[in-house]
Amino acid sequence: MRARRERWFEISDEGLVRRARERPLGRLLLEAVQNAFDAGATNIAVELGADEIVVIDDAPVGISDERLVYTVFLSDKVDDPTRRGRMGRGLKELLSTCERARVETTGATITFGEEGRRREESVRTEGTRLVLGRTTSDDERARAVEVLRMTIPPEGVTLRIDGRVVRRPRPLLGLPSCELETVAVDSGVERAVMRATTLVAYTPRRGEEPRLFEMGVPVQRWNVPWHVDVGQRIPLGDARDQVPERFALAVKATLLEAMLHRYLDRRDLRADWVNDVIARWPVTTTLLDAYVSKIFPKGSVLGATATDTRSVAADDRARQLGAHIVEAASLSHGAYVALGRVLETSADFVARRASELSGVEVDPNETQLRFSSAVRTLAKEIAGSHVRVRFYAAVPDGLGLLEEARTDVTSRIVSFNVAGRLRFDDLLDPHTLGIVLHELAHLVTPEHDHRFVDRLQFLAGLLARRMAEDPSLAALLRGC
Repeated sequence: MRARRERWFEISDEGLVRRARERPLGRLLLEAVQNAFDAGATNIAVELGADEIVVIDDAPVGISDERLVYTVFLSDKVDDPTRRGRMGRGLKELLSTCERARVETTGATITFGEEGRRREESVRTEGTRLVLGRTTSDDERARAVEVLRMTIPPEGVTLRIDGRVVRRPRPLLGLPSCELETVAVDSGVERAVMRATTLVAYTPRRGEEPRLFEMGVPVQRWNVPWHVDVGQRIPLGDARDQVPERFALAVKATLLEAMLHRYLDRRDLRADWVNDVIARWPVTTTLLDAYVSKIFPKGSVLGATATDTRSVAADDRARQLGAHIVEAASLSHGAYVALGRVLETSADFVARRASELSGVEVDPNETQLRFSSAVRTLAKEIAGSHVRVRFYAAVPDGLGLLEEARTDVTSRIVSFNVAGRLRFDDLLDPHTLGIVLHELAHLVTPEHDHRFVDRLQFLAGLLARRMAEDPSLAALLRGC
């Protein structure tokens, strides 16, 4: 135990006033409200007048030690993370911003005025009454009321602001036993420790923006669509209106894991707060798998990044093979890296599918030989190209994808899958003709870009015109 010593320091009233005046009136009044919560009050009232504010509660004991009213950094809450205050500053900062003040509590009344601080006996048997002499504007009071009405009073506690009861928002979800950082005092030293607590998500009341709360006291706005109340002290900045970014992320990650399966649909999962978690928090692969299954279509792969030029062609080939490309440009770097733990890249997908879809080369039967001849004729007539035709057999992969044809631009070989839906006895069958024209368009480019689309449209239009001008061409192709 540290030996008691004589006082070393003095405190500047002017410095305390200057610092406290930087905080909005509503935030300062929350200090008095949360003190009443911690003291076990069941009724709390705040009345805001133009030159006087009154805060009154019915806590059983009131302020147990009168020094807590005027001694900066003295606190009776240091050992309990489930009590809101911890610095011994809040009430003193509130009082310091007033021209005059009176604190009536059990055992003593402390008056502050131009002549200094004065103590007298109190007749109160319960609770505390603060009378704060402070000139305020209509706008300042309106903003203070807005902050105070944001409070979520504990169950069974009635909070009135200017005579109006503050109603609790509707609870959406309660999560017990959440391991989160809190603030505890060990041997006189304030420390960050991990401790199990409860999170409660609420639907914001009409006109409210979602906020993060500490035991019912609003702390900061955030981009989660609900109010979320943490059931213990949370790490706060000096002004007590902001949490460290890592803590907000931890709360968001806890919510995402709990709500992903039952509460969030695809639209919800595209919200910025979810991306924050995916990109910047070490989430489990189980959560990533569940996220991917809900937000992306089956068969999704990661597209090439801007710097990975070798994989750009793989994106297009992956599309040909039936994959859905998750565009790298639509993801933050952190999200791309995280999703890479559970999704293939397009290049890896193409490499894997190349071995799966290579198929077994087969010798054509008579019908397929006639079909091969018709394809070569069609390529010469409308594409001005000489091609070779081969046949292979390949079955659908595990995702049910079946490649019916492919074109090797370099060797100018067009290959057809005999296990597909192609009609080798009728090249003019709509599905079959579409596949053939698609492959012939690839003779100018392996990509599915504007050149490919323009070429495919040209071949289809030219074929229609040739068949209209020369009916024997249609007969030749149909008789394959």
